Amino acid sequence: MAGDLLIHELGPKGDGLHASDRGRIYVDRALPGDSVQAKIRRGDDGIIRGDLVEIVKHSEHRVPAPCPHYDVCGGCTLQHASQNFYRDWKIEIVRDALAKKGLKPREWKTPVFLSGGNRRRATFAAFKKNNAITLGYFKRRTHQVADITECLIADPAILQLRAKLVTLLVPVLQENKPADIFVQKVGSGIDLAITGLVGKTGKPDGNVREACAAIFRNTNVQRISWRARDRDEFRILNTRAPLTTQFGKMRVTLPPMAFLQPTKEGETALVNAVMELLPASGKFADLFSGCGTFTGPMLERGSVDAFEGVDDAIDALNNAKGTLPLRAQRRDLFKSPLRRDDANKYDAIVFDPPRAGAADQVKTLASSKCPLLVGVSCNPATFARDARTLVDGGYRLESVRVIDQFTWSHHVELVAAFSKTF
Repeated sequence: MAGDLLIHELGPKGDGLHASDRGRIYVDRALPGDSVQAKIRRGDDGIIRGDLVEIVKHSEHRVPAPCPHYDVCGGCTLQHASQNFYRDWKIEIVRDALAKKGLKPREWKTPVFLSGGNRRRATFAAFKKNNAITLGYFKRRTHQVADITECLIADPAILQLRAKLVTLLVPVLQENKPADIFVQKVGSGIDLAITGLVGKTGKPDGNVREACAAIFRNTNVQRISWRARDRDEFRILNTRAPLTTQFGKMRVTLPPMAFLQPTKEGETALVNAVMELLPASGKFADLFSGCGTFTGPMLERGSVDAFEGVDDAIDALNNAKGTLPLRAQRRDLFKSPLRRDDANKYDAIVFDPPRAGAADQVKTLASSKCPLLVGVSCNPATFARDARTLVDGGYRLESVRVIDQFTWSHHVELVAAFSKTF
């Protein structure tokens, strides 16, 4: 137990940070201005952490957490912070990441903050013991599953399904074997994907198929898929009808566990922010296109070449394109970035890489003659790194818009514009 620790700031993942001659101590769910008592330990990652025991003095930014599961659930990190403090902190994450790379946009566009209660996808951790299933989220920094009956960020349809799955999944999952249950609302239906050992032998058997039929009878699940491990190919066990969604002019049939933005409102905000930056017409490229979140709307302004390394996503785009001016190409942009000469052909390029960013790809873009690049990112640190490369290559960071659809978390997204004149 440590004496009173004064919390000076928040760490990058929303922990309270106490800094002294003894080093840096990260205290979960503490805020700047809090004075706390905590049990000090060194985490598995080597970082010194403090488990909160008592708040001796409350920060002026502290509010009561509204979720009844907040003390045990690891899903949200900042429900205990006031709205103004939380929003300012989210914006500062992006500003600070850019400042560390010596960057400042010509314009900070109005940020977009979205409320909770509309998350259309969730991955529940499941554990079956004594023929009963615990279904929820991992407790913060543990492998223990917290049983969750309420969730203030999830769409109510997700929670209604979760309540039924607690019993409907009993014949499916193996005793004492963890599994992940991915659910995603697509229109009025739900996509369900199971990762883990099932049935008596670890694979789908007659009992599993009977249980899947029962899920179909008792819920609005439209498709059930299974894989034994992450990165395995999904096997579709049951399907009622194709799961489709609309991206601009495209009607796309989605593969199992397809990536969609976590909220429909967030998707709309990101698409609007991108389209606001693009010219009224032209030839465009969409890098890391996924199933077409931006490709579809971009097709309303001109022709689009979409590049994506995931086979299922490219297949979905090719099946959806019809007579649209779309060329979808399977390409691992980490191993084979779009070349400078190819980039020169476009009036604008949109790039939306995963959290690792696009270090190699932006190196070729930096030397290109494409007049406009639009970057979308869910990781301000890797975005700032990549933005520095583009600016060093002659691009100007025109604007940044912060978009927050990950309510009460440390995650934040942004849309930025880079221009180059010749």
